[in-house]
Amino acid sequence: MALPEISGIIGACLTPFKDGGGIDFDALQQEIDFIVADADGISIGAVEAAEYTMLSIEERKELLRIGTEMVDKRVPVLAGTSHPSPKVALDMAEYAATIGADYAQVLMPLRPWGGQPTMAELIDYFTFVASQSPLPIVAYHNPGPGADPNIEVTIRFSEIPNIQIFKESSRDIVKISRLIEEIELAGNARYFTTMQPLLMTLIMGGSGATMPPPGTRIGAHVVRAFREGDMDEAKRWQRVYSLFPAKWSAYGLPPVMKSAMRHFGIDLGDPSPPYKPVTPRDHAQIGQFFRQVGLLGPEGAQARFSDVVANLDSEDTFLR
Repeated sequence: MALPEISGIIGACLTPFKDGGGIDFDALQQEIDFIVADADGISIGAVEAAEYTMLSIEERKELLRIGTEMVDKRVPVLAGTSHPSPKVALDMAEYAATIGADYAQVLMPLRPWGGQPTMAELIDYFTFVASQSPLPIVAYHNPGPGADPNIEVTIRFSEIPNIQIFKESSRDIVKISRLIEEIELAGNARYFTTMQPLLMTLIMGGSGATMPPPGTRIGAHVVRAFREGDMDEAKRWQRVYSLFPAKWSAYGLPPVMKSAMRHFGIDLGDPSPPYKPVTPRDHAQIGQFFRQVGLLGPEGAQARFSDVVANLDSEDTFLR
């Protein structure tokens, strides 16, 4: 069976938590419907913004199973199967195949005891998982929670059979441009980045970017304009990422994105305890931002971007 091809936007599901604990699956359905309206693929429990590290293995499997059912084959599903143990990552990939996922997304891991793995360790890890996984692998690069291999090692990854997609989170333009050339344009695998370099990624020949909602709605405008050849419109929407979510980045991505989704009428709860949501003042400012860029309120009511910047508080009130 031919694999579903993905290019454009991959929406990365946030995990909605109930106040008393547990996953809010009603909110998850609303979020998935929101993502599918804009995205070309969806990842579930696959990135740190999904807070999957706060869940047990059984809770992660439940999230994958119910989330995949909710997508209902409308777009390809990338199931999060990351774990420091390659055996556990493989078990998760095998489970993802039984529930109808299309890809298994695996973070390039740090050593379980901390620190960067060697090139040989990373290659052995992914060779073990990819060679036995019933699903094609998305190799997920995210320095911080995961390993940060150099360019040569990453190119070696793309030569491992069954690794078909790369998700790159470095935002390093030099690195991205070379890896697009030597991975995607060389025909080894599709190459996705993240919000901030989305338009550059498309121009250089990459496949697109992965991001949580509502960043997906901004990204859909960038991709649509790019595909239509309207570069002025593509650049206008790409500029939105220069402030969002960066202006509120001190909170971390999940609190900012969950705050933003409330303005779109979807309550995904607060971050998993003990981590805190954005303050009421910053929550209001995020809503103001989305109204001014034209994503909330009357259609086409965008302010000039210079006015958007001027109207936001100069004081970073969230740095406390």
